[in-house]
Amino acid sequence: MIQLTVLSSSPEKENTWAQQLKTALQSEEVGQYQITAASSNGVASKQELGQVLFVDAEISNLEQTLQELDRRRRAVFLLVKEGQSIPQALKKHWVDDVLVSPFRQVEVLSKLRHYHQILAWDEVSRLNASFAGLIERLHDDLKLAERLQKAKLPHRFPEVKGFKVQQRYLAGLKSGGDHLDLAESRDGNCISLLLSDSSSYGLSSAVLSSLVRVANKLTIDQARSSYDTTRSFFEDVAMALSDKDYLSLFYGLISRKDLKFTYTHFGNSLIYHAKSGNGFQLLKAQGEVLSRSKGLPDSRAEGEAKLAPGDRLVIISDGFLQGVDSSKKLNELLDQKRSADANTTLNELVFKLKSKFTSDDDMPEQDCTCAVIDIDAKFLRLA
Repeated sequence: MIQLTVLSSSPEKENTWAQQLKTALQSEEVGQYQITAASSNGVASKQELGQVLFVDAEISNLEQTLQELDRRRRAVFLLVKEGQSIPQALKKHWVDDVLVSPFRQVEVLSKLRHYHQILAWDEVSRLNASFAGLIERLHDDLKLAERLQKAKLPHRFPEVKGFKVQQRYLAGLKSGGDHLDLAESRDGNCISLLLSDSSSYGLSSAVLSSLVRVANKLTIDQARSSYDTTRSFFEDVAMALSDKDYLSLFYGLISRKDLKFTYTHFGNSLIYHAKSGNGFQLLKAQGEVLSRSKGLPDSRAEGEAKLAPGDRLVIISDGFLQGVDSSKKLNELLDQKRSADANTTLNELVFKLKSKFTSDDDMPEQDCTCAVIDIDAKFLRLA
């Protein structure tokens, strides 16, 4: 029920106009409205008036009365007599419209439909404001998530003699995220590489915690096996996997003695190898993404590649595929930049990705991580 109120300095005039409005609304739609005179309705303040207010243009202190009204979710119509000039209140936008007396049914109904339009616009405005606030909060949350994710990644990998390592990371919209790490064994005989891609923030946190625990309890022999290390890592993190979680996991080892590269790779990340002066070859993964239901295949399978001075490895999460569309096009891009330095390749990947954004504030759909490892052309093997 919508409350219509007539406001005038004269109670008699209020009642007369209220009755005229009732007469004008003698149709099937009358049941939606309740029409009363302000003085006879016992209104204590102007804030208690109905949703639609008809104000007498000849009311005393008209300007003050209108300025004191709360116009939110309320329509205010000025009542004028036939032949009266356009009121200043309408010109100054103190009221929504005017209604001429004597009232006609079509005109009164038109004003009430105007009220419904006012309500609708008010609702749209509030929704837009609410939506804009939500978008702003989400944007702030995403920026916070980006800062947190970046904080987990080393700004720069430690210098590893014989290897040049460059990496790039862009935070994405989806929950979870990538983690890239590189470490040299305590005896200096081996370089380890790890790239994980988690489907949730909870799993991403569990991955980081597991890295520390697994690294502390691995024996030297286990650390020399990419599969044994991957198995130990997955067994440790498996308890944090929900039914909907998935994990891409790559772990590789480079021996300084003979530059033998062994790795275990499950999931959607991409590992490329290019020999000196040659194009890139995609190294085959040992299986699909890991999940709670599938577990880790008990195949003990490891991939292997023979590296040499001047070779280049590229380890890249599938987030960068958004920029180049397919692994084939990614392969072509890497081949085109094979003779360029690593930063040129990384900058091109970022450019391809960002060229598809519609604004500077856009973010990729998911985390994008890439590391380019060049083996020094004068690399000296351990005896």
